Amino acid sequence: MATDVRTATPRQVYSAPASAPVVKLTARIVEWNAGKGYGFVSFEKHRIFVHQRDFAVKHKRPEVGDVLEFVLGKDDKGRFCAQRVEHHNDGGRIRFWHLLVLLPLLAAPGYALWKLAGQSDWRLVYGCAGGMSVIAYLMYWLDKLRARHGEWRIAESTLHLVALLGGWPGAFLAQRHFRHKTSKLRFHLLFWMIVTLHQFVAVDYLRDWTVSRAANAEFMRLTMTTSQ
Repeated sequence: MATDVRTATPRQVYSAPASAPVVKLTARIVEWNAGKGYGFVSFEKHRIFVHQRDFAVKHKRPEVGDVLEFVLGKDDKGRFCAQRVEHHNDGGRIRFWHLLVLLPLLAAPGYALWKLAGQSDWRLVYGCAGGMSVIAYLMYWLDKLRARHGEWRIAESTLHLVALLGGWPGAFLAQRHFRHKTSKLRFHLLFWMIVTLHQFVAVDYLRDWTVSRAANAEFMRLTMTTSQ
């Protein structure tokens, strides 16, 4: 006979047959110690311990009143606790101001792509640019899904590589939509360095590689001077 999680005790949920599907419970935080990083949720009048380290995705600081989804487990002392925790409805929204940030960033690269498309096959140019953004978006979605299920993650270097190859607009939207990789300072610094690099390359291309030519000429001059 299946256990009804709506009326079950933590012991009944935890002792379900091994063949049964993993049951995710939903409960609200009733107590949280921000300094120590732990607190309690209330599930059917039972207080269940939850620790910050057991959150599958850490994009938001837990607070009293937050609704969480979790799998019931036991800690090292045999006490019931929440594991594989995530915030309920853990998804963001692409807001209007996100587009206001993105559109100016697309101005120079977009114009550069338009100019490049006039000199070659436009389908190839726009297809590659759009395709990389789609790939980046899907990779963020997959990585977020794997994080929720505790599975092997996509390497951050791979996410950065796709952004570097032109998928940074899709990565930008995915970060906001899935609330993924939004709290890691180092990741964001590298991501915005990639965005800045794309802005520089686009502007320099539109100016007939003025900066690149000057830098190359200076490098050649210094190299030849040193060799003499």
